[in-house]
Amino acid sequence: MKLSYKFLCLLLGFTCCSLLLSLALARWSFEQGFTEFIINQERERLNQLAVQLVDEYHANGNSWENVELDNASFFSGPPNRKFGPPRRMGPPPRSRSMAANNLDLGPPTALFDSEDNVVTGNVSRDSSAKQVTVDLISDRGRIGTLISYPPPTPNSEIAVEFAAQQNHAIIIIGLVSFALAIIIALGITPRILRPFESILAAVKALTARKYDTHLPNERADEFGELMSHINTLSTTLKNNENTKNQWLADISHELRTPLTILSGEIELIKAGIRPLDQKQLHSFDQEVSRLSLLVEDLYQLSLSDIGGLRYHFLSVNLRDAVISQKDTLLSKFIQKGIDIEIAEASPILIDADPQRINQLITNLLVNACEYTDAPGKVVITLKDSGHSATLLIEDTPPGIKKGNESLLFEPLFREDASRARRSSGGGLGLSICKQIVNAHQGKIVAEPSKLGGIKITITLPKEQLIKDN
Repeated sequence: MKLSYKFLCLLLGFTCCSLLLSLALARWSFEQGFTEFIINQERERLNQLAVQLVDEYHANGNSWENVELDNASFFSGPPNRKFGPPRRMGPPPRSRSMAANNLDLGPPTALFDSEDNVVTGNVSRDSSAKQVTVDLISDRGRIGTLISYPPPTPNSEIAVEFAAQQNHAIIIIGLVSFALAIIIALGITPRILRPFESILAAVKALTARKYDTHLPNERADEFGELMSHINTLSTTLKNNENTKNQWLADISHELRTPLTILSGEIELIKAGIRPLDQKQLHSFDQEVSRLSLLVEDLYQLSLSDIGGLRYHFLSVNLRDAVISQKDTLLSKFIQKGIDIEIAEASPILIDADPQRINQLITNLLVNACEYTDAPGKVVITLKDSGHSATLLIEDTPPGIKKGNESLLFEPLFREDASRARRSSGGGLGLSICKQIVNAHQGKIVAEPSKLGGIKITITLPKEQLIKDN
């Protein structure tokens, strides 16, 4: 089922539930209000009846004797009619049965005296029946009580007809509201889901490697945020595609250069132009070593990218590792005419993979040696920063253009002239360094050095949350 159909069904279902609940509450409110209206009407009737009964009581010598409830007589005559004692020559008092037969103008009603004894009327035997009570008050205090028992549902023709009209109106309102809800749902569903169509088309285009896809976004809601992320994804994929293509071109160039040299020298030897002597073999060895180093760097970088490198964390003295790698590479620095010194080196124990830490330090020092002009200088500083260790490696000119510091850790990144690729190395050393630092949950940044070159700052936590990976 399409999302539009699901959304439409959901919207209509919610509307139906809300409508049914509203109609039920309206029906309940009407019944409660109508019942209260009936009770108020009944109380008004009893109040009018009470006035006449009090006059009847006084006219009868302050006695309820021979007083009957006759609604017909009370409501058919003038409202202020006075009831006196029965005349001797008049008709005999009406019996209770006659009074009962005339109580069809209202619900069953009973008259009680001041001691709550039944004087006349109909008393309901249903203890749960609703009661409307009006006290009869005179100058002597309470002389009696009128109690009526309204039915739980209206029984007069007018009341029943009115209730039926209200029910009919509620049903009509419900049907009209439901029809309007359907019309509104059919109208707004396409508008709400229209951005989905654009987003779906953009995702399909990205799946087809059309990374120039861009969604026009003028919305300020969640759809707008999603479109913005889609545009960012498109830009990122395009940049990654360009980077990959550039990376492949650079790798091809790096591999082709030594192969071209080897192929050319071999052709010269085969043609008898160049002899196969120790000098030529040394040249072959240099180019093969360069190829081997490049292939090894590519292998290490690819393993790191796919998570193939295994790290075994042990307690490592970072100061000893720095001194060891510095001593190992000292001859290379002397041969290049570059001084290397350790300005500060605190003994710091960290959780690290010893082999990868040595590889990290070696790559950083080799990079500093390769990209520092002679006579130059490389300064190493190791500091204890509390929960982490900070390693700084600074060198003298040349430096790097401002804004390109973060690009140093991209594979095969190079600048022309001052920091072009020197005799050895495949341009992947710093990329591998970044992978190693990330695997140790650390940070590595490059920035201009006060010495005129570049300062590499590595921050490594002393304790690893994950010991092995």
